[in-house]
Amino acid sequence: MHAKARLALLAGTAALVVMLVFAGLRGIVLVAVGVAGVAVTAAAVWLFLAHRGPIRWAALVLAVASPVAVIVSYVRAELLWVVLCAVALWGLAVAAGRSALADEGRSRMPGRPAPRPRQPFLIMNPRSGGGKVGAFRLREKAEALGAEVVLLDPDRHEDVAELARRAVDRGADLVGVAGGDGTQALVAAVAAERGVPFLVISAGTRNHFAMDLGLDRRDPSTCLDALTDGVELRVDLGRVGDRAFVNNASFGTYAEVVQSPAYRDDKIRTTLSLLPDLLARHTGPRLTVRAGGAAVDAPQAVLVSNNPYGTGDPAGLGRRSRLDTGVLGVLAIKVNNAAQAAGILRGARSTGLTSLTAREVEVDSDAPQVRVGIDGESIMLPAPVRCRVEPGALRVVVPRRRPGNRAGVPMDWAGVRRLALTVGRAAGRRRPEPPAAPGGAARTAAGAAGAAAPHRGHWHWHRSPDRAPVDYMGAVYGSMLAASVIVGAGVPGGPYPRGELAGLLLCTGLVFWIAHVYAHLFGISLANGHLTWREFRTVCRDERSILEAAVPPAVALGLGPLFGLDVKGTVWLALGVALCGQIGWAVAGSVRAGAPRRLVAVSALFNLLLGAVIVAAKSALSH
Repeated sequence: MHAKARLALLAGTAALVVMLVFAGLRGIVLVAVGVAGVAVTAAAVWLFLAHRGPIRWAALVLAVASPVAVIVSYVRAELLWVVLCAVALWGLAVAAGRSALADEGRSRMPGRPAPRPRQPFLIMNPRSGGGKVGAFRLREKAEALGAEVVLLDPDRHEDVAELARRAVDRGADLVGVAGGDGTQALVAAVAAERGVPFLVISAGTRNHFAMDLGLDRRDPSTCLDALTDGVELRVDLGRVGDRAFVNNASFGTYAEVVQSPAYRDDKIRTTLSLLPDLLARHTGPRLTVRAGGAAVDAPQAVLVSNNPYGTGDPAGLGRRSRLDTGVLGVLAIKVNNAAQAAGILRGARSTGLTSLTAREVEVDSDAPQVRVGIDGESIMLPAPVRCRVEPGALRVVVPRRRPGNRAGVPMDWAGVRRLALTVGRAAGRRRPEPPAAPGGAARTAAGAAGAAAPHRGHWHWHRSPDRAPVDYMGAVYGSMLAASVIVGAGVPGGPYPRGELAGLLLCTGLVFWIAHVYAHLFGISLANGHLTWREFRTVCRDERSILEAAVPPAVALGLGPLFGLDVKGTVWLALGVALCGQIGWAVAGSVRAGAPRRLVAVSALFNLLLGAVIVAAKSALSH
């Protein structure tokens, strides 16, 4: 996670550098134009949803024309590629930062090894997710693992909660569901009531609960791994009246739209038809929300969630990074005009959006009954409706190996900076061996065999224990330093021909190596009060990759004439060697650290983008 945090800082810095170097002061104008375009688009979308007739269609034209106008302005300024490059780098920075924060946050929602259930009971809906139960052969795989499976009959209604209760009465020590979030919530309530573990199988359409648990939505059959190699998590359970919910309970606009009989057959047309009157409060109840001493009067929509949603998008309707905070999240939207609709982009600072947390929430209405959407299923409840959270009420069993929930983590640059700066370079260091487990040689051999098996989706190689560790991050840094020296000093017509440029490369690497050694030793002396000769040699060896990274491009400068290259061609050859070293060391470090293949590819792409920026700078200076 520390390497990811450093990657996030580098990508974010690179995005700003690209804007400043290639756009200059116009970069500020570009950002302002982009922000204005997004605000105009948001206002136009609100007008489109809140009105009918000519205003609606004029707003639609404005919503389409605004981003087009922004793109055209970038093209006319001949800076579209700068904007796209900066946006790509910034997106990479946010993705890497969230991933680092997610890795750190896993320890905050700890799990414990789950014993293998003796008599698991699973309910499967064959229609959920467009038929995922049949497509992934979930029933057959679950029965092969010893589970009792009940396949729901699509032609008649069945009480899934009662099915789960009867199974527990017969001795089931785990209940689970392959279906939508509404079905998950009904069975989860039974699991919490009877104190048995609950298994989530991501076979629904949206799978919000499964996503926030970090399960694999693309292949729901992997969720069955929890039956043989599972981890138990204690998560909260929400209650609205007597009904349980695992995701959220919605009031107002969304709940009113969902209850329409025409919604199932034509969601878009029904929504567009009902929204204008609901947003203008011509129809629907007038709501009042009270939570944690605060009150919101007459919001158009209210969302009460089992744990707060993250702030990854302007409205906060993203994902939940944790499910064990013991509080409900409350989001109330109150938008009366286009300006407030655009202001929602400001997130928590918006006047149209109220975000709260509380253990209990009360939603009152001027009508005797309130329509509530509970995990997507609409019901009527008497007003006022009280929502509460039951901390740690649900024992959820998840597979030990699962993708994890990175998208639900809000971006926190202060946290990313802390992770990046409070750790030494560990990518190439050998990890400490875990203590031997009791149980004799057989268990030790089994553990060794398990450790030797590579994780799915990862690359690994094994280094001899006699070899010194390699500082991959230092090698990447040294390669970037060498490329920067070549760009700055190797401009054709500049003061440094081939020989002098090679010497400058090596001298620069030597100076930076000495500086890093000094800083490292100085930190040790502050911590320990004295230095030993062994520590001095270890630090000099560990930091040597900065100097070593300058050697290949310096050698390329010397070999250029052997290939018949002139000074300009030799300089380009050395730059190419430095950039290849940068990308190669980054990939090697990611692989050596056991990173997933996706992260290895992201690391290579990021360094490729940085290399492109350096090449562009070199090309600009050459002219």
